[in-house]
Amino acid sequence: MRSRPRFWMYVLGTFLIGVMSSGNLFLHSDFTTLLLIVFVLFFSLPANVLIYGVNDIYDYHTDIYNDKKVKYETVLHPEKHSKFWLIIALVLLPFLPLLFIVNVPTILALLLFLFTGLFYSATPIRAKTKPPLDVVFSSIIYVSPALVGFFVTGNTNIQWFAVLGGIIWAFGMQTYSAVPDIEADRKAGFNTLAIMLGEKKALWFCLMAYFFSACIGFYYVGVIAAVFGVVYISIVLLSIYNPSKLFKYYTYFPLINVLTGALLFFSMFFKEMML
Repeated sequence: MRSRPRFWMYVLGTFLIGVMSSGNLFLHSDFTTLLLIVFVLFFSLPANVLIYGVNDIYDYHTDIYNDKKVKYETVLHPEKHSKFWLIIALVLLPFLPLLFIVNVPTILALLLFLFTGLFYSATPIRAKTKPPLDVVFSSIIYVSPALVGFFVTGNTNIQWFAVLGGIIWAFGMQTYSAVPDIEADRKAGFNTLAIMLGEKKALWFCLMAYFFSACIGFYYVGVIAAVFGVVYISIVLLSIYNPSKLFKYYTYFPLINVLTGALLFFSMFFKEMML
C-alpha cells in the first residue's frame, strides 16, 4: 500500500467520473452531498489501503524476485503483515455504516468493490493467480467505484455498455502492468494472463483492449475518447517494438491515467454546467 501512492487516484478518479456521468451534479440533497463527501474520503485513502495493503501482504513471495517492487516500489516484509491487517481494519471500520444508509444499488456496488479488492490478492480465491479472473477482478476493482458514484446520486438509469467500455479499458491497464512482472511471477510459481499469453501477445491484447474501449468511449463522450485511445495505443506500440524500454513506459502510466481521467472529468463537468 505505502509503495504505490502514485496509484491512489485511480479508484477516486473513477468514483468522480461515476458521479459526473449520473447527470445529477446540481440536483443533490444535503444528505446526498454529505454522502458524496464521505465517499470521496473513503476512496481517497481507506479503499487504497485495502486493495494495495492486501496485495502487498499476499504478494511478498513474488515481490522479492521483482525488480519493479524492490527498486521502484517497496516490498512489505512478513514481520509487518499483522500490523497492516490491523491498519486495514481500522481505516475501513468507520465507513461500514455506509452499507446501512445508502440505496440498494450503491450497497451492491460497494460490496462488489470490497469483495474484489480483497480477493483479487487474498486466499482462498486469489484471483490474480487464476487467469482470466486476474483481469476480471482487477477491472471490477477500478470500475465499481464509478458505479458507487453513479448510484449514490440516486440515478439508477445506468448505461451498461459504457460500463463495459470501462471494464475493457481496465483489462488493458491490468495486463500491461502485469507484463513487467512476468519473470518474477514465474519464479514464485504464480500464473497470470500475461504469463499465459507471453509478453508480445499480452501487449497486443492490451492494444486491442484500448482500441475497443476507445471506440465505446467515442460513442458516449466523443473525440476526447479517441484522443485518449491514440495515447494508450501509442504507448503499447512503443512497448511492442522497443521491449527493452517497456518498464520505462510503464512508469509513465500513473501520470497518463491521472491526466486523462482529469480531462474526462472536467469535460463532463463543463458539459453539465452548460445544460
